[in-house]
Amino acid sequence: MNSFKNIHISFVFLFLFFLSGRGLALAQELNCRVQVNSDQIGGTDKAVYESLRNAVTAFMNERQWSNAPIAQNEKIDCNLLFIIQGSENNVHKAELQIQSRRPVFGSSYTTSLLNIRQSLEFEYLENQQLEFNETNLQSNLTATLAFWTYIVLCMDFDSFAPYGGERFLTKASDIVSQAQGFLGDNWKANEDDKNCWGWTNALNDENQKPMRLLNYNYHRQGMDLLHQDAAAARKKITDSFKVLEEVKRLNPSSPLLSNLADSKIEEWIQLYSKAESKEKQEVFDLLSFIYPGQSNRLQAIKNQN
Repeated sequence: MNSFKNIHISFVFLFLFFLSGRGLALAQELNCRVQVNSDQIGGTDKAVYESLRNAVTAFMNERQWSNAPIAQNEKIDCNLLFIIQGSENNVHKAELQIQSRRPVFGSSYTTSLLNIRQSLEFEYLENQQLEFNETNLQSNLTATLAFWTYIVLCMDFDSFAPYGGERFLTKASDIVSQAQGFLGDNWKANEDDKNCWGWTNALNDENQKPMRLLNYNYHRQGMDLLHQDAAAARKKITDSFKVLEEVKRLNPSSPLLSNLADSKIEEWIQLYSKAESKEKQEVFDLLSFIYPGQSNRLQAIKNQN
């Protein structure tokens, strides 16, 4: 993935894959780094958490999640961090942090696509192997891992082609449908706009679909072309923001809006550091209206040189 030519060829294969509805599976899709932080838990025997880390790493990286034609050097980078907050009788309470990134063409830079946190309660025994059957969910842990894997894939593929991740969104939505009623609050409809149901509801919602096109326009039409013409590419990125006001009006608590800011604010500061003052002001005015709670951080868009 180091050269634009190689990535362009890969993108052509990806395009053909979507046209044909099938593809050549060359490798597992993910390069997932898993960490487990148990500092909040007392005691000295924490072997179960090392076992959990190893089991989740194998589950994420060794499973074939689709038939997408992803070569070994095109795996999607993601991070999972479990912050263990309590444990009793093999039931663990944690905060789960999920991040994913994609490369930017013509550079060594990677840009964040997903940056979320979620409370999670799950059963796990030391040395337990993680199993997942997408038609017969049994474990909140594996259902959650599979769900966020499909969201990672959806967001990544959407960034390369308009609605390119639709098949993965369907998979995630199927998990939500099955999990409702017996796997806890993270799956309940209308319980929390940012739980698993809230995410699939947002990605499927016609009023919020412009956020999926923003993902494509921002990355494929903007970030990926910065190496060719920075000013023109940056304008494409600025233009992609125009959908934000209407999405916020209709869905002010959309997880897609909050994820965009959590993933991108530092990138925006650097991206517009070379822009003209008028462009900086325009972007600041728009983004501070969408994210008033982030106005202080967004001020750096105007101040960075």
